[in-house]
Amino acid sequence: MKIEEMTLQQKIGQLFVVGFPETEPGDAFFELVDRYKVGNVILFSHNVENKEQLAKLCGKLHEKIRKTTGVPPFISIDEEGGVVSRLPQGCAVMPSAMAQARTENRNLMYQGAKITAHELKESGINFNLAPVLDINSNPENPVIGVRSFGENPETVTQCAKAVMRGYLDGGILCAGKHFPGHGDTSVDSHLSLPVVDLSRGELESRELVPFKALIKEGLPAVTMAHILVPALEPEKIPCTMSRRVVRGFLRENLGFQGLIISDCMEMNAIKEFYGTEAGTVAALAAGVDLIFISHTSSLAKSAILEVMRALEDGRLSMERIDEAVSHVLAQKERLLTLSQGEGEKPDAKARIKFAGEFLEKTITPQNGNISGAFCLGKNPVFVGPVPSRVTLASSSISDTFDFSHEMQKTFGGEAVCIPQNPDDREIENVLLASRGKSALVLATLNGHLSAGQRKLIEAVKKENIPKAFVALRNPYDLEISGEDYFGVVLYEYSLRTIGELKKYFRKTQIKNTWDEQ
Repeated sequence: MKIEEMTLQQKIGQLFVVGFPETEPGDAFFELVDRYKVGNVILFSHNVENKEQLAKLCGKLHEKIRKTTGVPPFISIDEEGGVVSRLPQGCAVMPSAMAQARTENRNLMYQGAKITAHELKESGINFNLAPVLDINSNPENPVIGVRSFGENPETVTQCAKAVMRGYLDGGILCAGKHFPGHGDTSVDSHLSLPVVDLSRGELESRELVPFKALIKEGLPAVTMAHILVPALEPEKIPCTMSRRVVRGFLRENLGFQGLIISDCMEMNAIKEFYGTEAGTVAALAAGVDLIFISHTSSLAKSAILEVMRALEDGRLSMERIDEAVSHVLAQKERLLTLSQGEGEKPDAKARIKFAGEFLEKTITPQNGNISGAFCLGKNPVFVGPVPSRVTLASSSISDTFDFSHEMQKTFGGEAVCIPQNPDDREIENVLLASRGKSALVLATLNGHLSAGQRKLIEAVKKENIPKAFVALRNPYDLEISGEDYFGVVLYEYSLRTIGELKKYFRKTQIKNTWDEQ
C-alpha cells in the first residue's frame, strides 16, 4: 500500500508495535488492530509454548494484521542469544554476545546470526531487535553486561558487523541498540533513568564507534536508549525524546537513513518520569519512527489517542507522521528483497548442532597462575546462588534447577545453595560445609554487584582447600577471585552452560584418575 492511499488511522497504526500477555492475543489486542489499525507486534517468552505454536501464532498475526491494515506487519522479538532469548526448546539459540566475542571467530558469529535468522523466519518472525552495540565500559552496568560484545570499541564493531550481515543474509531485519550507548551506566533503564556523563569526545571515540560503522554498512534500524546524555542534550530530556539527539545527531550528523525505533515506552525511565503517552508524542516529534508499547494494550490505546490529539493541537505535524510512515514502509519493502536473497538453509538438527558447538567454544577455563587442570577429588562441595533474573531484559530463569545441585548430581559431594546476596551467617555455613572436602567450587551470579557475594569470595579465598571460581554470568566476578585460582566464565546461568562445565570436569577427573595409577 502506498502512503497516499492510507487513512490517518492506518498511518498512525503503522507507527506502533504492541504485545500481549498470553500465548494467544485477546480482545484488547484485537481492538488495537481492528479499531486503531496497529500494524506491528513484539513477542516475548510468555507468548511462546513451542515451535509449532509459535509458527501458528505468527501466521495468525500476520494474516490478521495484513488483512485489517492493508500492510504486512513487523513481527519482532529480542533474540540476542544467551541470557536474552525468546525462542522455545528445539530451536538453535546462540551464546550471549560477550561469549561469542571470546571465540574471536567472526565467521562463527556470522553463521550463528544467519542460523538465528533462519530460526526466526521459519517461525514467522521478520525483525530481530539485535545486535547490542553498547560498549560495556562500566563493569557495574546492571542491564548490559554479557549482552555486549565487550569493552573494546573495535571488538564490538567487528563482532556486530558479522552478526548484522548474518541476520540480513538470513532474510530478516535487525536493529542496533541502544543509541547513543547504554554501556557506561550503573542504572537499569527498566527501573529508572540513567545518566551517561561523558564528554562529546569520549562518546565519539568509544560509544558511537559501532553505531557509525554499522550505519555505513546499511544497518536497517537503530533503537534509542532511554538515557540522559548531557553532552548531546544539555536539557534534562531522554535521548528517545530529544530532537537534538534523534534528528540533529543521528539523522543529520551521522546521516542515518533507516528506521529509528524506541525501546519499550513502558520502561520506568519513561513511564515514571514522563508518562508513556506524553513520551510517545515527544519521541515521534523528536524523529523516532516506530513506538514500542510492549505489554499493556490500554496504554497503547491511550498513546494512540494522545497522538491524534497532538495532531489536532499542533504538537505533531502531518509531515512528521508521513515521514515516519515512509521509513516504516521502506523497511517493510526491504524485507521482500532480503527474502529473495536467501540461500539454502541447514535443517533443524544441523542448526542445533552448530549452536552446541559454538557454545562449547565460548567456555574456556582460565587457569590463572596455577598449573595443570583443576581436579574435584572424591568429595567436593559445590556452592552457588539460586537462579535469579538479574535484569528485566533477560529471559525468565527456570526455578527447577540450581548450579550446586546440578553439579552434585554428576560428581557427588555436597551442594550448598545461597541467596543472591548472602549474609554473614550464610557465608559461615559455606565455610563450615567446605571443611574436610576434597575441593570447593564457588559459582557467583554477577557477584561483583553483590556485597554479600563479594564478601563470600574473599572468605573462600582464605580457606586452605583446592578451590575453583565459576562466574555464571558477567566475567568481572573473576577479577575479585584473582588469577591465583582456577576460574571459568559461563556467560549465562543455564542447564546448557552447566552441562559444558560438567564436560570439562569429567575430562579432568578422568585425567587425574589415570595420573594416580
